[in-house]
Amino acid sequence: MRKNFLIAIFCLLSGMAMAQEKCFWVFFTDKNDTQFDPYSYFDAKAIERYRQCGADLYDISNFPLNDSYVNAVNGYSTEVFGESRWLNAVGVMATDDNANRIAQLPFVERVQEIVSDATLASSTLDDSELLRCARNDDDATNKDVLTDQLKRFGGQYFVDKGINGKGMRICVMDGGFPKVDTHPAFKHLRDNHQIIKTYNFPNREENVYGWNTHGTMVLSCIAGINEDGQMMGLATGAEFLLARTEIEPEPFKEEVWWAQGAEWADKNGANIINSSLGYGKDRHWTKDMDGTSYVAKAANKAVEKGILICNSAGNEGDDKRWMTIITPADAENVLCVGGIEDDLEKYRHISFSSYGPSADKRRKPNVVAFGHAAVANPSGGFTDAYGTSFSSPLTAGFCACAWQTMRDKTALEMKAEIEKSADLYPYFDYAFGYGVPQAAYFTGDLKPAERSFNLVQEKDGVKIMFSTIVKNQDVFINVEGEDGVLLGYYMARPDSTGVKLLNKDFGQGKKLNVSYNGFYDSCPISGHGGDITVYANSHRIGGQDGTFPKIKEEGWQKSTFFQYDYNIGNTTWNGFNRHFAFGRRWFYGKTYKIGMGLGLDWNRYVHLDKDSDIHPFHDQTIMRNMQIRGELMQRVVIRLWGINWDLGVYGGINATRRVKVVDKTYVTDDMGELLPPETCRTKYTMYNGFKAMNLFEYGATTRISYSIANLLNIGIYGSYRLSPVITKDDVLIGTKANNPSPWNVGIEFEFVP
Repeated sequence: MRKNFLIAIFCLLSGMAMAQEKCFWVFFTDKNDTQFDPYSYFDAKAIERYRQCGADLYDISNFPLNDSYVNAVNGYSTEVFGESRWLNAVGVMATDDNANRIAQLPFVERVQEIVSDATLASSTLDDSELLRCARNDDDATNKDVLTDQLKRFGGQYFVDKGINGKGMRICVMDGGFPKVDTHPAFKHLRDNHQIIKTYNFPNREENVYGWNTHGTMVLSCIAGINEDGQMMGLATGAEFLLARTEIEPEPFKEEVWWAQGAEWADKNGANIINSSLGYGKDRHWTKDMDGTSYVAKAANKAVEKGILICNSAGNEGDDKRWMTIITPADAENVLCVGGIEDDLEKYRHISFSSYGPSADKRRKPNVVAFGHAAVANPSGGFTDAYGTSFSSPLTAGFCACAWQTMRDKTALEMKAEIEKSADLYPYFDYAFGYGVPQAAYFTGDLKPAERSFNLVQEKDGVKIMFSTIVKNQDVFINVEGEDGVLLGYYMARPDSTGVKLLNKDFGQGKKLNVSYNGFYDSCPISGHGGDITVYANSHRIGGQDGTFPKIKEEGWQKSTFFQYDYNIGNTTWNGFNRHFAFGRRWFYGKTYKIGMGLGLDWNRYVHLDKDSDIHPFHDQTIMRNMQIRGELMQRVVIRLWGINWDLGVYGGINATRRVKVVDKTYVTDDMGELLPPETCRTKYTMYNGFKAMNLFEYGATTRISYSIANLLNIGIYGSYRLSPVITKDDVLIGTKANNPSPWNVGIEFEFVP
């Protein structure tokens, strides 16, 4: 009875994991019987933007949803938490059964589970640390001097001409904006009424001045001014819409809120959206980062309506399992922004910034900026922070100023102009994109690059001969296939002997592209396939340990585990069961992963006879066992602080099943007192265990683990053995009732390669 009850409990827990409420998009077939007046719906700046880019104010995507459809879906769901006009869809919480019922409604086109995951940039904050920026004594009194993060754009050209984003409206979508209403970095925005509107989508209210500090830091990279009057972002004259679309912890709903936020930005006249957010890792395969997610579709729709979107590339550059960008940065029309080190002399990819290309091999990221930035500290004062979340708003502020100089351009045209302004263009690679955008391109101050090298075709390859060598500057080299996909990209330090590239291993149709000190040139490569050899002081820049980044192959994810636990809860036994296990696991899936494992276990049970409490030197029954064990499990990835919950069953074959009985004869002196233990005469009786121990073992398991950097899971492991250790009544061993306790509890380490 007890075992049946425990089995039922495990089945119930598994059922709860499988039948819990999930998030779904519900897409409708039409918008019949709806009415729409764009002139009462849109802000005047939105109407102006529509006319400028030629978008249709009466496009069906702008019409509201059919209320009767929404109400009908609401009847089968726990909550309708968001609506999207552009996608003609609602986001709902529902069980799988109710989702199936919703899918049968005649006006429902399809129901799609939402399996994306929102991530904000990691940041390093120290309340005691002042703003880091290089300046000399003259800088301290010159209020127009820029921080290094803006100097890298050549931002002084904008400042000198009074270009500060005036007339542009920027929507910042993030997890909250604490202290923006009081922090001195934004005093000019408050005094000049430049914060036009705010909206909190999770709470369905206007207050956004709380919650996650990330948004405050991001906004300061667009328009902040520090305590010395230095600009932290270039768009200090722009207007702002602040939207809270993210909450922690919440792994699902943000995708709907992101789409709503983009529509809200459109309605309220935004020209630019900054999205320092990413959806992908842990709940998407890398192959899904091909611009087809629903947030990517919403982003592309926003660009069609005249909005330029800057989106962080992601912070997965140092994760070998995720060698691509995230969505919606993967959308075709989104300006995807990667990160570089905060250095005005050396061009270095910052380790965490995600590499391109997109999963379908399109060129991403588009541009880069500093991934280590000076920011406003919501706790007071100023500090610095790391993440591609800060390269994106730095670029968004740049884009506002650039667009101010070209107001006749559409959003898509401006995206192309931003790329052309970058300091590596037309050279491109998957670490730097086209490089860092430059203000001089938009102010007319950009000087034509002088030839700094020549590509010399030789019999066995191509040699780069440098006419000018600039200190600390590397030459950028890539090899491009016929389809435009890069086969490799490199950086090399030039010297007087040049850089030699051998083409003996390359096939026809390949192209060599080189950029150095602002000058670009290219030439064809011939050969017979394979890899390229780059001589001189060179290194690959495309991935971990010098390897070229590739899209991860989808399939089973592997891990290695180690367990140590002990037996609890049986007073007949001494309560001590040493159990060690190690092995491999394989998982397949996104949010709810199905897994299997194979391990090697070692057990040692110590059994005390019933008279053991009478005498300090007692007899013992010792069972040692080696076991080959397999397990089947379901992993529920709970994005609440990186927790994983596993439920499963296990089965094992006992390999040794040895039983050792220890009989001791105690020696006394003439007075009847016991002599020391070492004088005892001990007799060992060995049994191979085939009569005493079960050949098979099986039971149920569960574990809760915490994930550290997606590389190590540390958790608490528990199991309940459903099979007996002792298979028959045996006077030597004891009865079945004297089996060791079925409960084992311990610790587990799981290493993810």
